[in-house]
Amino acid sequence: MSLPNARPRLVPNVYFFRDGEKFVPTDLARSPWHGDKWIAGGPTSCLLASCAEDSDLNERFAIARFQLDIFGKVPNLPLSRSIKVLRDGAQTKLHCISLLANGEVVAQAHVLRVRRLTTPDFAMPSNYPKPEDMPSGKVPELAQMGGSVTFRRVSGDPGVPGRAVWWMTMTDGEVISGETPSNFVKACLFADFGHGFGNALRPTEWAMPNLDITVQFMRMPVGDWFLLDAETHTAGNGHGTAHTLFADEKGVYARGLQTVFIAPR
Repeated sequence: MSLPNARPRLVPNVYFFRDGEKFVPTDLARSPWHGDKWIAGGPTSCLLASCAEDSDLNERFAIARFQLDIFGKVPNLPLSRSIKVLRDGAQTKLHCISLLANGEVVAQAHVLRVRRLTTPDFAMPSNYPKPEDMPSGKVPELAQMGGSVTFRRVSGDPGVPGRAVWWMTMTDGEVISGETPSNFVKACLFADFGHGFGNALRPTEWAMPNLDITVQFMRMPVGDWFLLDAETHTAGNGHGTAHTLFADEKGVYARGLQTVFIAPR
């Protein structure tokens, strides 16, 4: 059933509604850097991740890399998708998923899958404290997804330059209305938070939108809680690089990188 022409106002727990073949953003998807005209990187990332999921492939292939490029700004408009197979091998598969607004590509993700095979385990060590032992902390309102994302602070703060380590969980939120997000989709949402939590400059003085997101998965996260250990660095030349480790209750499951565009507010 089609939605009314009026754009949905603030609807708790949902980033996008389906309207036929299009995804209509709610106010929760708006960008903290550019206001109501644009969509934030997190909702863009997890929408593309949702579009990339394939239950048939998951039986035989593991997602090893999710790479997102944002082409300028993603407009706050209904979005459509297209999927192209770039490699369809027996060992690896590569898919390109594009988001389009008014027929123009505004963001694109490449998803690399590798065939599943039992091999020796050499995991990264981690000794992060448990989320239930950590206090809650103050985070930007949009990051809370209308109250559906809960945070626990280990160290650092989103508004203070430096390394930050935080736990987070999405309880009842939906990326697409009526669909329960997988841990892969949640991980791609939280992958956008690295440069915002472990930032290099004060966000009250500098706008720092990310131009891309790369997540290299050693495995899929398990459980309800996701940890990011993030920091951003810049050489003072108008851009920076955010580096993030992602962990769950069993340890580190992925590494992340973001290119950060820096400009005065």
